[in-house]
Amino acid sequence: MRLLETHRVPLITSLWMIFVPLVFAFIAGAGAGTVFDPLATFAGTVWSIFGGASVIFGVVLLLWVLWSAWRGDEVNG
Repeated sequence: MRLLETHRVPLITSLWMIFVPLVFAFIAGAGAGTVFDPLATFAGTVWSIFGGASVIFGVVLLLWVLWSAWRGDEVNG
């Protein structure tokens, strides 16, 4: 569990950056045309402003964390 000991904060941040915008996208799609249409419209707006960039940067951060953890194990033995 060396990954969680040394890279906990960036790992959790990257997962939040990926999954929270996907929840907004799901709410925007699933709530459209229902009683939750105003919430779906708001979630769609939030997704369109922040979602794509957050997911991209979250994936980049997650790849960096995994690369850094793998390299750290290799370098430190």
